[in-house]
Amino acid sequence: MATRPIGFLGATWALVVKEDTAELFAPLAALQRRILASGALSLLVGLALSLLASRNVTRPLGAMSRAMHRVALRDFAADIPATGRGDEIGNMARTLEELRASLEAGEAQEAQNRFRGVALDNSNAAVMMAGRDMTITWVNRAMRAILETYRRDFNAVAKDFDTDQVIGSHLDMFHTPALAQRVRAILTDPSKLPFTTQIGIGEAWFSLSINYVPDDDGQPAGYIVEWVDMTNHAVKSSIIDAIEANQIMAEFSMAGDLTRTNANFCAMMGQDSGCLLGRKGDAVFRFDEKLGAERGRVFDRLNRGESVYGRFRLPRADGAMATVEGGFTPVMDAKGKALRIVLIGNDVTATRAEIEAAEASRAEMTAAQEAVVDTLRRQLGKLRDGDLTTRIDTVFDTRYEQLRLDFNQAAERLEEAMRGVVDNAELIRGEASEISSAADDLSRRTERQAATLEETASALDELTSSVRSAADGAAHANALVESARSDAEASGVVVREAVEAMGEIESSSMQISKITGVIDDIAFQTNLLALNAGVEAARAGEAGRGFAVVASEVRALAQRSSEAAREINGLIAASGGQVKRGVDLVGQAGKALVGIVEGVKEISRNVAEIAASSQEQSAGLAEINAAMNQLDQVTQRNAAMFEQTTAASHALTREAEALTATTGRFRTGSAASTSADVATPGFASRRDRSGPDAAAAHPAATRIHTSAAPAPVLAASEDDWDEF
Repeated sequence: MATRPIGFLGATWALVVKEDTAELFAPLAALQRRILASGALSLLVGLALSLLASRNVTRPLGAMSRAMHRVALRDFAADIPATGRGDEIGNMARTLEELRASLEAGEAQEAQNRFRGVALDNSNAAVMMAGRDMTITWVNRAMRAILETYRRDFNAVAKDFDTDQVIGSHLDMFHTPALAQRVRAILTDPSKLPFTTQIGIGEAWFSLSINYVPDDDGQPAGYIVEWVDMTNHAVKSSIIDAIEANQIMAEFSMAGDLTRTNANFCAMMGQDSGCLLGRKGDAVFRFDEKLGAERGRVFDRLNRGESVYGRFRLPRADGAMATVEGGFTPVMDAKGKALRIVLIGNDVTATRAEIEAAEASRAEMTAAQEAVVDTLRRQLGKLRDGDLTTRIDTVFDTRYEQLRLDFNQAAERLEEAMRGVVDNAELIRGEASEISSAADDLSRRTERQAATLEETASALDELTSSVRSAADGAAHANALVESARSDAEASGVVVREAVEAMGEIESSSMQISKITGVIDDIAFQTNLLALNAGVEAARAGEAGRGFAVVASEVRALAQRSSEAAREINGLIAASGGQVKRGVDLVGQAGKALVGIVEGVKEISRNVAEIAASSQEQSAGLAEINAAMNQLDQVTQRNAAMFEQTTAASHALTREAEALTATTGRFRTGSAASTSADVATPGFASRRDRSGPDAAAAHPAATRIHTSAAPAPVLAASEDDWDEF
């Protein structure tokens, strides 16, 4: 039964169909019977076909299945059955055969690619692969080594650069934005590939070779980038270029033939480019035969793998010799076998010529210096021995001629100074001898004068006694007038003689003052000479040291003589005052005696005044007696001082003789310098004679004159000396 709603005339009706089941399934049963019959028939036909398929289809398919299994196991030698059939199985078999052949070829290609991959990965060439989108997909070991070696330089371009993260990165990471755009434009255009360029990354320098892998359409399916590290190569290339541009370079075969020269080599040889090619090295160079005999020939040593360094001489085209300083070096292969010989060096021809000229100049200078030193040594030895007449007559080199002139001038001035010292020493000795003689004579005269004064004093004593007697015997005046007058006249004569003696003493004092002035002047001149001699001795250096000591001793002696002369002048001045006073007193005595004479004459007229006159005479004579006693004492002191002056003059004479003997050791070309008959007392012995004992005996002679002011020079002549 089946129901279905139906709308009709605005109302919904239900259509119900009802049929019997048997009636309904009757066609189905008939169909089932037909199907069963057909199925049975089909089964029978199927069984027949199965038997037929088992023979013609299943078995070939099984064989193909087994063959495919062998192919799946990479047994590409397996045969595919049924390839000759014309049905579908044959088509399948032929397809399977093509698949097997393709797999076999793929396997061979894979093996080949595997070998290539291993070789590429282990290659020294740094290779990087990138996909179509320029993303890095693979790098080999050499490339990884470059990335690791120059990590810092890559990090300067790609921030936070990491070698392990290079795969998967974009090629643009190695370029600036502007360069990346330019590279991308080149890589996307196959017509511009392969492309080679050089880039700098940090301080590193690389050469890049970029090519593409084409797809089936010939478009880039990926890219292969080969990196070449040019950093060291650039440095080496720069070094080679520098050597080529600035140094001598030549190449030789192992047989010694010159195969290549650079421009510097030819310029050094004075020839055009490519000079001397093909010539033997032994003919090009002039090797040292002595060294060759000791160490072996240069090219034999080079063939043994040795390097030879040094300076090498080459004959130039103009006949001159060029000099190269450098070395021959054999170029070795990996097995240590020499392939060729390279010469690298510098052209030191001009430098060598300058060095040789400098060495010759130095040798000449050394010879000149040795000659100068030897000559100076000999001449200084003569100066040391006292020969002041020595001169250097040999003309020195112009660089040392001034030294010779200075030596001769110094020796000449020293000779002049020494000659002056010698002459003055002789003069001092002569004058000191005369002073000594004059002092002796003066001493003797002074002694006689003292005796005369003593006699005068005695006479005055007698006169005083007589006057007293006259006073006491006034009563006898008339009887004794004549006798008294005679005595008075005699006394007047004595007084006049005393006055004359006093005048002579005063004159002698003046002469002594002149003598001491001369001594002071001599001492001053000697002091100046000693000072000049000391200066010249200091200029003479070591050779004048002894003479400097002598000069200092002479200077000290001159100062002592000057002091003694000044003290004598002082004493003589004091004595002159006393003598003047004595002269006045004697004059007074003379006047008194005149009065006595007049009184005696007038005794007859004025006897009454005799007593008074006698008293006055007695008083006057007492004063005269006292004055004469004082004069006698002064004269005695003068005599003592004259003895000291005599001792000082004798000491001066001895010192002058010692100075003469000392200067006599120097040869100055004058007669005085050759005197050898004068005793040469030591300085110690001469000091001993003026030691404490002498100082006690002659205190005035031991003082040292310290005044620098010169004494006035008194005019004196030889006649003045004779007056002593």
